Amino acid sequence: MADKKEAKSTREKAAEARAAAQASERRRERMIRIIGGIAVLAVVGIIIGIGVMNSGGSDNNNSDTPSADSALPTGITKDNGYGYQVSNPTGKPQVVIYEDFQCPACKQFETTYGPAVEKWASAGDIALTYRIMTFLDKNLNTDHSVRAASAFGCSINADQGLPYHNTLYANQPATEGQGWTDDQLKQFGADAGITGDAKTTFDQCVDAGTYKGWAQLSNQAAFDSGVTGTPTIEVNGQKIADSALAGEQALKDALTNPQQ
Repeated sequence: MADKKEAKSTREKAAEARAAAQASERRRERMIRIIGGIAVLAVVGIIIGIGVMNSGGSDNNNSDTPSADSALPTGITKDNGYGYQVSNPTGKPQVVIYEDFQCPACKQFETTYGPAVEKWASAGDIALTYRIMTFLDKNLNTDHSVRAASAFGCSINADQGLPYHNTLYANQPATEGQGWTDDQLKQFGADAGITGDAKTTFDQCVDAGTYKGWAQLSNQAAFDSGVTGTPTIEVNGQKIADSALAGEQALKDALTNPQQ
């Protein structure tokens, strides 16, 4: 009898383990999808984001420890987690988007919803902030995320932050981890509309890696805020539900009329 009970217990435990694994897989599948009617994110993109963040813990994922005295792009402060504020109309929902420039899922989000999000920000429907992360450098053994983020900081100084942000995603390499050369990052500045003396200053800023420290501070601040993957979208400090990514109208409702 004891052997039968033990065998039954073993079978029950195995069944429970299978059920738990299946439930975990269903949860993971929900997390790795952004369903935008016609858009479904590549599994690899989100798995990298979530997996590295979980395994990386609170480490800033770069060999250099960020200094609190690091140079910051114009208008960037510690108070909002070192984020780049696109718009801040009074009394509107505070939308924060966490991204890593190497993240394929972030590119898919920007391709699918970026123009609409910018439109709502421009119309004053939302206050929009981007908080940049660099955790994929550790996973991919590169420095492309931090270098791209630094160049983004240089573009903010030239008052072309949003166009440069969009240009980076438009030119994200198809091969993950391939990244960009400094010459490419500087060319993107011209593509984003930086010209004349401002372009000369921008190029020097990119070459010097002026804002690598800021990129690392931004990444660490995101970790400290409990962010566990990119893209992550928050409204008034709360992560939006997966269902908010079922289409443009669903996203607009979630961002412009969040539940209190």
